[in-house]
Amino acid sequence: MNRRLLTVLSLSLLLSACGDDGLDDLRRFVNDAHKDRKPRIDELPPPKPVEAYAYAASNLSDPFAAFNLRLQQGKGPGSGRGPGDRRKEPLEAFPLDALKMVGTLSRGKQYWAIIQAPDGTVHRIKVGDHMGQNFGMITKINEDKISLVELVQGALGEWVERESGVALAE
Repeated sequence: MNRRLLTVLSLSLLLSACGDDGLDDLRRFVNDAHKDRKPRIDELPPPKPVEAYAYAASNLSDPFAAFNLRLQQGKGPGSGRGPGDRRKEPLEAFPLDALKMVGTLSRGKQYWAIIQAPDGTVHRIKVGDHMGQNFGMITKINEDKISLVELVQGALGEWVERESGVALAE
């Protein structure tokens, strides 16, 4: 019984493969429609002449001199605005993109944001709190976004402020 069924199925498959798909007239039309037509290609415009520029660095300072690579006064890792010696808050253990804003609370003009951490804990934060691994301090809380300023170290070790934010998760 199984052999007969298998034989019938394989024969019907072979016969269906030999059938006409009915697209021969369409293929013929596509081949014949533009047979006598040649594509028109516009000529490229001539290249614009480039003016020669002589770079004379003799009167400029060397960008790779040791003076230019040293930290300027008051901008090192231990000076100016840096992360400081404060105790880290719980949300500073997670990267900013791993934290999800799930809602807001408000009383009068005071807003709090509800943040869910990757470990499943839920935190209530306000302006002035810190979150993220780049010493991010919350500057503003809206109904759909938390704005914060992060401190990251630049190439020469100076602390640079960078604006960032966390949007409400959908």
